Parts: sequence; C-alpha cells; structure tokens
Amino acid sequence: MSEAASDQGAPVTATISLGADFEHPVSKVWNAFADSDQRVQWGVPEGEEIVCDIDEFRPGGAIRARCGSPGELEFVSTGQYCSLAPGRHIVTTETLTKDDEILSTAIITWTLTAIPTGTRVELVDQVVSFVGRGMIDGHRNGHDICLRQLGDFLSS
Repeated sequence: MSEAASDQGAPVTATISLGADFEHPVSKVWNAFADSDQRVQWGVPEGEEIVCDIDEFRPGGAIRARCGSPGELEFVSTGQYCSLAPGRHIVTTETLTKDDEILSTAIITWTLTAIPTGTRVELVDQVVSFVGRGMIDGHRNGHDICLRQLGDFLSS
C-alpha cells in the first residue's frame, strides 16, 4: 500500500441505496445490463470512457474493465458475477484500483422489478474505501449518473 493510502486511516464503509423507475419492460432493461456493448454506452459518466476487457456474464464469471479519462483509462475494475437471475437481479463484486493501489471494494446488487409503468431498478452498493470518504461519494455519484444515463439510453 502506498504511503498516501496508509495516511488515510481506517477503511471507510457505506451502504448506498438508489433506485429509479423506467417506462420500459424488464426484458429491455435486463438486456441493457446483459449486453456489455450496451452497458458501456450508459455505464460511465459523460466525458469518461470504459473498455470491457473481460465480461463473462454468468454466475461465477469474471469482469474486468478499464475506465476514466478517454485514452488514459487510469482506473481498473475487477470482479465477479456472484449471482444472476435473468430479469430479476445481478450481484457482483468490484475492486477498483489505480496504479496497482486498491481504492475500494464493493458488493453491488441490482434488482429489477416489474411495475405497472415498466421496471423499477434498485441498486445497493456495500462499499469499503481504502482512500477516504471521497471514494464513497464517487461510488454514489457514479451510480446516480449511471441510473440517469440508463434511462436516457433505454429511451433513445
């Protein structure tokens, strides 16, 4: 661990809960997750870039993506699909690193529920930051942006 990370003190933990309703059927919302080509279109804040190197969309499957500034992709996200129930939920782990330093580790659950107007998506991110409170805020902000962009993507 770098000296800067060790100066941060104890790990910071949080449970982030967000949700959104989409006027689209569960099948369309599920496909936006299941297809990595679709996911990279809505899954990163505008002005940033994501490249999926590995996306084994199955229980136990690996995930590896690089993201951040276009052309630089300074962050690496690695994880695993822990549980997939088509049309119902996705549970993943995610460890985010930069320059081989672990920034955060999380268990992220996306739950899809059919509602009369379309689909309710609920997200719970149980995150541990090793670099302070800012990483927790970054998780929350990133998920909030992704939910908005998912709605825009589904409507396009």
